[in-house]
Amino acid sequence: MRTGWNSLALAAVAACVLGTAWPGGAAAAAWPESPVRIVVPYAAGGSTDVVARLVAARLQVRLGQPVVVENTAGSAGNLGAAAVARAQPDGYTLLMATPGPAVMNQFMYRKMPFDTAKAFTPVVSIAYFPSVLVVGPKVKATTVKAFVAEMKAAPHGATFGSAGVGSTGHLGGTVFVSSTGIAGTHVPYRGSAPMLQDLLAGNLDFTIDTVPGLMSFITSGTVRALAVTGRGRAASIPNVPDNAEAGIPDIEMGSWLAFLAPAGTPRAIVARINAEVDAALKEPELAQRIRDLGAVPTGGTPESLAAFMAGETAKWKAVIETAGIRIE
Repeated sequence: MRTGWNSLALAAVAACVLGTAWPGGAAAAAWPESPVRIVVPYAAGGSTDVVARLVAARLQVRLGQPVVVENTAGSAGNLGAAAVARAQPDGYTLLMATPGPAVMNQFMYRKMPFDTAKAFTPVVSIAYFPSVLVVGPKVKATTVKAFVAEMKAAPHGATFGSAGVGSTGHLGGTVFVSSTGIAGTHVPYRGSAPMLQDLLAGNLDFTIDTVPGLMSFITSGTVRALAVTGRGRAASIPNVPDNAEAGIPDIEMGSWLAFLAPAGTPRAIVARINAEVDAALKEPELAQRIRDLGAVPTGGTPESLAAFMAGETAKWKAVIETAGIRIE
């Protein structure tokens, strides 16, 4: 995974996040002796929840202990993440983390219920959800270049919608308008559904959201996809160019899922969970089911996840502070 930090900086951050002295011993060797809990910080039924349950089912088989998913929604993921931050660091509680509570929220919320930089131990990356720039029916452009020109010529610039202040769509749209020089107006909604209704009605010019959330509208032709915002083309919409091909190489974003454990979780337990999940993600059936959701199974080491999160933290801190986004 790419970051903008140099190797020394990444190594330093990884050391801080992963910890320098992780306890092991007999307790770690015996783990797990009871059920493992995965906290999903959102309501049941969404992509995060679905992937968590798919991985939990395979992890249960591999560990020989029940692996249960618990939905603790609220405060843009902060409520569930706080529950994991307070949990015993014994490997029996994991957070299915997303960019919000793991990276972005700390720079937007005036009060956080945990110290993001110190609360968690990275365990393993699970999946990456590519995002896509789509335009509404009133937009004439069929390429990003033409869209930028059309919006620059519009009297009031572009309007872009999102699922709410601080959402991935808000930040993605902010990056897009600032990097292309468009005069952009953000319109926040209470969730993706009402935002998409206004996009389809022509009341918005564009949005940036995950491919799974927009797939049915793209395939039906009710919105037009102009570019996948980074990391190559998406397998589910192979004819849509990636950011570099579309002429916006600096706009790289998407959503991702990863397991985090409470800080201080023994290194041997982290290594065991990492190995089991990484192996499960390579199983053809699980990998395909994740791909069917429009995501890309990832995996990797705890160290690679720590480095990736360091890069995400630096990137979104700059975006959020430049945009002046604050949430009470």
